[in-house]
Amino acid sequence: MKKIFILLVLFVCFSTVSLFAWEPSDLTKFPSCMTDKNWILNFGFGFDDNIEFMGRSGYTWVPPIRLSFDRNIGLGDQKLPFFFGGIVTYSGLGRKDQHVDWYYSNIGLGFRCGYHFNWGIDNLDTYAVATGGYVIRLSDNEIHTSGSSTLFSVNIGVRYFFNGFFGVWAETGYGTHGVFDIGIAFKF
Repeated sequence: MKKIFILLVLFVCFSTVSLFAWEPSDLTKFPSCMTDKNWILNFGFGFDDNIEFMGRSGYTWVPPIRLSFDRNIGLGDQKLPFFFGGIVTYSGLGRKDQHVDWYYSNIGLGFRCGYHFNWGIDNLDTYAVATGGYVIRLSDNEIHTSGSSTLFSVNIGVRYFFNGFFGVWAETGYGTHGVFDIGIAFKF
């Protein structure tokens, strides 16, 4: 219990110092690890509402796999830290046993638009992003029909870069595909 209390006190002290070092004008600048015109490529996987089928006998669950790419663009006179890009996702669910045999795939294609938040922490990129597009459902049976639907998500995310090229990322929020996504990021 004493260790948890000490960690909590250290966290509050660090947060307080960071908050006083932060200036509102920082929100109009790219984080230190980002610049205008950077490309960022994110690859990873996530968890969706079909996770309950993971490990169940007879079911095949493919978690949401995603590839997104973003281009930093400073907008306006102040060069506000926006980014624009695209996303491709895939997920699937199926069941096969002596009575039932079905499988369907979801393929998502969309456009992303987001804003970087600069908290003054080296190698850290936090952002908010909105995504819009389509999800194409392919099915091999009558139980789950093929078709398309709208892809929409609003997420918050964080990227941490270990060097000028490679990092990790995580996003969470409301969306058509994954609820929580993690992966690796490349910046060039």
